[in-house]
Amino acid sequence: MKKALLFVVAVVVLAIVAWFAVRGYATAHEKRAAEMPWPASLGPVDDAVKRFPDTEQSGAATTLVQLAAAAHLDLMPRARNADIRATADPKMMQVRKEINEYVKLQLERSGDAIDAPPPGAVAYLTANDAALNAVRDHLLSGTPIVWKTRLREGFTAPIPNLVGHMNLQKILAARALEKAHRNDAAAWDELRASWQLNRGLWNRPDLVSILVAVASSRLSNATARKMPLPAPAWLQETLTFDYMTPMAASQQAEAWTVHHLKSGNVALKDILRETWYRWQIAEYVNVMRNYTTEALKSNACDAEGPRFAAARASLSESTQLMAIPNLVSGWHRLMRFRAELEATERVLQLRAGQKLTVNSRCSEGTWQLTANGMRFSHDIRVPERSIRIPLDYVR
Repeated sequence: MKKALLFVVAVVVLAIVAWFAVRGYATAHEKRAAEMPWPASLGPVDDAVKRFPDTEQSGAATTLVQLAAAAHLDLMPRARNADIRATADPKMMQVRKEINEYVKLQLERSGDAIDAPPPGAVAYLTANDAALNAVRDHLLSGTPIVWKTRLREGFTAPIPNLVGHMNLQKILAARALEKAHRNDAAAWDELRASWQLNRGLWNRPDLVSILVAVASSRLSNATARKMPLPAPAWLQETLTFDYMTPMAASQQAEAWTVHHLKSGNVALKDILRETWYRWQIAEYVNVMRNYTTEALKSNACDAEGPRFAAARASLSESTQLMAIPNLVSGWHRLMRFRAELEATERVLQLRAGQKLTVNSRCSEGTWQLTANGMRFSHDIRVPERSIRIPLDYVR
């Protein structure tokens, strides 16, 4: 009996020692992952909080909320999980649907043709012209739109009203297209206002804001192709802006949030699970950093092509892939956006009667003249649920 008791005690002691060893190894693995530097000179994971200090909502942002409300647009920030649809105006929902479909149809069609907006959209744009002008002029004033930021609050940190952002962006695009339909050079003012609104999102740490910034930038960039000539000088900023580093910085900020998640008081039965959880965080941070490194050093515009195979391989080997779908889809959208930016430059060249620049920064191909326009030599699939912006131009 005594030997049996001693055996049981020895087993328990060994189990406790083994657990401490495994936990220590997992914790050290996580620490090493967090200390490794990120690309683009972003430093280790903990540098994210230095890059994104706390900010309050600026006076310009508060004014924008008030001006937008006069046009029946809700930009008031809410909690992340708030159901905005519950308080949505059914009439405005129908207007937004018409505007969304109108903008999508124009931007997915190659060439110069622009339709007049549908009746419901025209009625809204006409009735709210003065209020929307006030929104546009406020954005054009150049006063930065800054929303509240609290990176240290993790996944409960405040974010802007991103649904409202996208609604306003599509309305600005619809106004630009409607004016371009009438060959009104003032159409460019709507796009510049769109860019000023979007600049505030590109400075944020939360990945969801960056994803909306990507969608908004794709929208305004494609709209620019159809605007009256000549293109204004300010457009060059949108064509040469560094879109990749803000995406990388938001990935690092998300890694910081995951790394610093508090496990709280762990019950005895959950000890092993919590130890495994720390190991998974290390793998999560490593995968995010490695994929970001591949995306930044690659000139690929097609994330599904052979030139980006190394990055895909790093994900396929990881058990964390399913936990970070936004990592994949976000980079895929942004990489194709590289080609879309070039397409806009090339379209504006041809429309202005200039010689087509055939070289491309995309590693997959070049720009080619056709009998009635131009096209990119490589087909790049559009990510799901994205506007299918063409990489060609048909006169």
